[in-house]
Amino acid sequence: MTRLALFDIDETLIYTDGAGRRAIGRALMEKFQVDASKLTVSMSGKTDPQILREMLELAKRPPGGDDHIREREMYALYIELLEEELAKDGRYIVHKGIPELLHLLDDHNLVQMGLLTGNIEKGAKLKLDRFDLWKFFPIGAYGSDSANRMDLPAIATKRAEDHYGTKYAPHEVAVIGDSIYDVMCAKHYGAVSIAVNTGVTSREALEEQKPDYLFDSLEDINAILEAILK
Repeated sequence: MTRLALFDIDETLIYTDGAGRRAIGRALMEKFQVDASKLTVSMSGKTDPQILREMLELAKRPPGGDDHIREREMYALYIELLEEELAKDGRYIVHKGIPELLHLLDDHNLVQMGLLTGNIEKGAKLKLDRFDLWKFFPIGAYGSDSANRMDLPAIATKRAEDHYGTKYAPHEVAVIGDSIYDVMCAKHYGAVSIAVNTGVTSREALEEQKPDYLFDSLEDINAILEAILK
């Protein structure tokens, strides 16, 4: 049976040296006059809209009548600033094993691929284009689809079914990511959860979520393929 492999982006596939955090911080200051550097908000595994709302709440900024308009404006500005940040010199890396794994899965006749990420779609494309990886993912579900990550597996699966012309039962879908939220949304949907300890989340925190598989990295591409196909 064909399997659908849905990948998270940040800290799972790539590392962008804080470019996203810097861009959202600059956009928050311009549109909401909120200094993100004074806010302690974990961004790992969260959607961009969730991060924005948590930052505004932590800053104790009361909602205003035009906040939805300003949010849309902020995301447009965020994309401009993210492009600027990614163009700067920085420690931008593709995690070990990723090019080999993506080529392996791209050539495999029983695996189809997509994204499941908290990034808004334009941000996801900018980040992956920086490493020439966007071409591997014809479909995805993004933070711009829903602020609630639990919604994203169903959205990604429906788009994959429409694109590939294949039906997937939940257990034929694998969610691959580095945070507890990747594991949680996989379990919520009934998908296979493949956790990878390449991000800021500790191995112990990942273990507590009881993923179906937990790897230190995605370097052992044959083991990852086996987990996806099981």
